[in-house]
Amino acid sequence: MPSLQRDYLKLLLARYWFAPPVALWRAVELRVLAAEEFPRPILDLGCGDGLIADVLFAGEEPLEVGFDPWWEQLRQGAQSDMYRHVQQALGDAMPYPDDTFATIFSNSVLEHIPDLAPVLREAARVLRPGGHFIATVPSDVFRRLLAGYRERMSVGDLPGAEAYATRVDRRLEHYRYPTPRQWTEMLAQAGIRLVTTRYYIPATVAALWDEGNATYGISEDSKPFYRWLASPRLKKLGYQNWLRRQVVRVLSREWRHLYEMNVPEGGVGAGLLVVGEKA
Repeated sequence: MPSLQRDYLKLLLARYWFAPPVALWRAVELRVLAAEEFPRPILDLGCGDGLIADVLFAGEEPLEVGFDPWWEQLRQGAQSDMYRHVQQALGDAMPYPDDTFATIFSNSVLEHIPDLAPVLREAARVLRPGGHFIATVPSDVFRRLLAGYRERMSVGDLPGAEAYATRVDRRLEHYRYPTPRQWTEMLAQAGIRLVTTRYYIPATVAALWDEGNATYGISEDSKPFYRWLASPRLKKLGYQNWLRRQVVRVLSREWRHLYEMNVPEGGVGAGLLVVGEKA
């Protein structure tokens, strides 16, 4: 099972040194996910390159199945040795028998799917009765916790704030931000009972993540210097291993309080953990 004792911030900074804000967001997600139970067998819905599963389930037996529609990502996932089987497939046509899996796990995937209802129905079909559905997604308040959105709203510029958030949506290819109540309804229509939702990524962390995307050259209007330093084309110069070590050393200390920060009770955050159970 995932470990609450694991330092996901250091682990993710080492993996995503070229995009530190991504590492911070993912590290908080994994800290939240580590508190959940993942009965076997597990299906990783949208497994990508397998990096998240590799960090979250480090030291365990490979997950039973990972699938993803994108071949290049899936190829890397297969090479990670994190899965017993990988499969190229679409979420609305899962190539698995009914009642196959005890857990379906999906990390930051569902927000990228244009038509989600068929995918949730397929998830319910391949889950065993009583099986767990565990997903992390951007929350219903994601857009308004962005630093760029808040800055524009602080001067009453609602059109500017919405335009900024729309640019972020377009860059990240986000299609929706359901509320917890909407998740209850969507899952129920698919045959899954919502057990709990939990906000993570407090406003302070969401703002730093948004600002950091510009600082580290990730967003479209970003400063290019760090992106240039981290470019794969410069790997042959030999300094990037040193740069990676510095990123891990400095940011694992400077961002420690952000990584450990929880959303206040009754508050909201930019991320949402969704846990369901098949009836």
